[in-house]
Amino acid sequence: MWARIVGSQLVEVIPQPKSVTVNGVVHPKGVFGSSWTDDERKAIGIVPYVYEGSYIENMFYTSSEAAPKVEESRVVVKRTQSARDVADIKATMKASVSRTLAGYLEQTDWIVIREQDNGTAKPADLAKWRTDLRAKAAALETAIDNKSDVAALEAMTVVTQEMADKNENPEFYDWPENPRASGE
Repeated sequence: MWARIVGSQLVEVIPQPKSVTVNGVVHPKGVFGSSWTDDERKAIGIVPYVYEGSYIENMFYTSSEAAPKVEESRVVVKRTQSARDVADIKATMKASVSRTLAGYLEQTDWIVIREQDNGTAKPADLAKWRTDLRAKAAALETAIDNKSDVAALEAMTVVTQEMADKNENPEFYDWPENPRASGE
């Protein structure tokens, strides 16, 4: 990205190369290419438009951007991160646990309905699995409730595939397996 400046004033942000008119002179979009040096662009008031800091937007943090600041040879927008409210994070995480639980239970809801409709008992292995799933969800919600800060909550969910394969972060990744899952 580029910016057109006059002195210390930001005149225009230029997200894509285009022709620009500066002091009555039309410059083709090639002004943004490699045939022009940064000093040549700066001489006509075209400088890089850059961001400093990272952009994070997830359940744990939000990002904000300061107003663009014109420096000698560039325009800078500084990004900062702020932790979200712990209660809001907990609510989001618990909603995720609930959705996961619902997804697992949905697989065998028909068995419960069949039992209610015509009295055919649920198979014991599936009844136990459903009970184990609910226990897992309750344990996760308790673990979430027991965390007191953003870092502790974030640590519950940050896991690499390698860690998951080794079951190194079991809090979120060891849901009971369906005893009748295909492929077993």
